[in-house]
Amino acid sequence: MDRALLAGLVGIVSLGLSAALVPFSMVLGRRLGILDHPGGRKTHRSPTPRLGGLAVFVSFVGIVVAGYASSPSLDSLPWVHARLGDAVLLLREAYRVEAKLLGVLGGAALVFGVGLADDLWGSRFPAWLKAVGLIAAALILVAADVRTSFLPYDWMNTVVTVLWIFGITNAFNLLDNLDGLAAGVAFVASAVLLINAWSLGEFFISLILVAFMGTLLGFLCFNFNPARVFLGDCGSLFIGYVMGSLTLLERYVSHASSTLFPVLMPVVVLAVPIVDTALVMVIRLREGRPFYVGDRRHLSHRLLDLGFSERGAALFLYLATFSLGLAAASLTDATWGDSLLILLQSTGFVTLILVLLFFDRRGGA
Repeated sequence: MDRALLAGLVGIVSLGLSAALVPFSMVLGRRLGILDHPGGRKTHRSPTPRLGGLAVFVSFVGIVVAGYASSPSLDSLPWVHARLGDAVLLLREAYRVEAKLLGVLGGAALVFGVGLADDLWGSRFPAWLKAVGLIAAALILVAADVRTSFLPYDWMNTVVTVLWIFGITNAFNLLDNLDGLAAGVAFVASAVLLINAWSLGEFFISLILVAFMGTLLGFLCFNFNPARVFLGDCGSLFIGYVMGSLTLLERYVSHASSTLFPVLMPVVVLAVPIVDTALVMVIRLREGRPFYVGDRRHLSHRLLDLGFSERGAALFLYLATFSLGLAAASLTDATWGDSLLILLQSTGFVTLILVLLFFDRRGGA
């Protein structure tokens, strides 16, 4: 009960702080001229500030840093100890993950800075420099020993880690094409990861996930359709980087695990942004267009073309993320046979969605 109470308090504070900072980011975005103007493939009707990522960044980093800095002294406060005794004692162990936490926050700050530069300068900010910044942020994680560990050689784990972080960061950047979509999918995916972390006793990681979810929910109060503010590249890249990092921090193989299939859990949980990115990349490659040039070929746009409202399309993809995530959560202690069935079920579910989205009654694409 103590742990649940502390987690609830962290969630409420992070939600409140995020919701309080979003209006400030909206005003600042308008004053700086960081606006997303309507037209073309965009569905909004009036210029909208796209600096909401500032509120998400400041809220999450502020909560995590404040929580970590205050954890050693909380146990000395009698009223805190009386209400949160066991949970506060666990926070004493936070120093064990200090280096990894600094790596995540340092890399996140770099990614946020890269996205902010892109928001400020637009096409004047070269795509190659953006890619270099994201790779550097991934290498910061590696240096802090936040990496995969299931491969036999360190260099293999390093390569997989860099590719994973680079890919997921960009996936959420590309997913940010509909009101509330990127932040909402990240919220649902984080909830699934929280279920896994909590069940495995990963209390400190659980608190970070709760802080992240509270921050996202506070932002979604202003970003769900009709959105009054957008994330901007600074926000979508930051969310993608944090999501990728948290999947590397979390443990998936329990003492009851008989296989290494649980390491695939993040892939299944984040299947929606991964599949969406893979699809648009293939389409752009086939059409000979640059990867970084936007279009209306995303899953969300296909749902709109089928007659979904913007809210309906976002909720559909939330549900898809939740459904895939629940199946993935069972991988932690599944047997070989169970794991294969779960992965087969997830693959079939994704395939079914793609068939429904991209084929009409006559069977044409």
